[in-house]
Amino acid sequence: MKRGISMLILGLAAGAASLTAHAVQAQCVIFDPVVLSGTFDPFNPSGTTVQTVTITARRPPAVGGKKTQEVDFIYLRRPDTPASLAIVQTSTGGQILENPPGHVLDPNNVNPNEVELNFGGVGQPDVQTFVVTITVPSGADLAAGTTDLFLDQKYYCKRTGGAADESGVIPNSLDIRINVLSALQASFVGPALDFGEIGALTTAALPSTPNSVKQRTGNVRVASSGPYSVALTSANQFRMTYPGGNLGTANQRIPYQLDFLGQTRSTASPTFSTVTCQRAGLSGQYLAISPTLLEGGAGKVPATNYQDILTVTVTPLAVPPATTPVACM
Repeated sequence: MKRGISMLILGLAAGAASLTAHAVQAQCVIFDPVVLSGTFDPFNPSGTTVQTVTITARRPPAVGGKKTQEVDFIYLRRPDTPASLAIVQTSTGGQILENPPGHVLDPNNVNPNEVELNFGGVGQPDVQTFVVTITVPSGADLAAGTTDLFLDQKYYCKRTGGAADESGVIPNSLDIRINVLSALQASFVGPALDFGEIGALTTAALPSTPNSVKQRTGNVRVASSGPYSVALTSANQFRMTYPGGNLGTANQRIPYQLDFLGQTRSTASPTFSTVTCQRAGLSGQYLAISPTLLEGGAGKVPATNYQDILTVTVTPLAVPPATTPVACM
């Protein structure tokens, strides 16, 4: 006779997100705050793109009759910036986000990978606009809730009337503020929780029986951007039986115990307490689940498919969750 345990993994996802950004100023140019709208789901293979975003730049009032004539700049990645985050100037198609130190800025050259704003002379308008596309990459391992991605700005300002040029780097010049969905993926990993043929195994022999015979182990893999809860139920109260079998009849049931997330459950103690886990990250973590036989198959009604069904429900939670999350493994 053969005994096995089937498992059903239920993964749920919910939430909403928005994206906002704002810029700060250099001494020779001022950028108006910017608000972007969009959503970001780390598990969405298409990623998140916010298009047609207009940024306004203003040159400060004249000092001694001299003003900023031209501004050239790019943004620089910081160590915590997702590698595939992209900021592209729409008019030129140039990627204006670079790894530090970035290329050399020179107002005498036309480079599609930098923003070039020409205000003109003192009598010309003091406002310039430019349009960018910001793409937050799919698969960026960002925590659920509000995440700030800060970028530095490398700039070069050319001034009118022979005034000295100005250049430098402004830390935290651009803040891309993202509200990340609390979402997850869950699946069962490993061989089926199947004890195989145990018709000759007696209950009396179980204490000396190797774990390779009386125990099986699999894993619930969870990848999540935020905290999540794990619940578990057994259809037969941690007993296996065959189709048409009677759980109330001793020779038609095979009890077992289950070890999962620090809890041991059996018919004597069937209620699994829901666990609130810390975020697993997009690389995922493995939660070991292990059933162990409490009785052998000897003396049971012969059948090929004694089984129970375990249902593991993994649910993403709001940030912060109502219960303090713990490290799960």
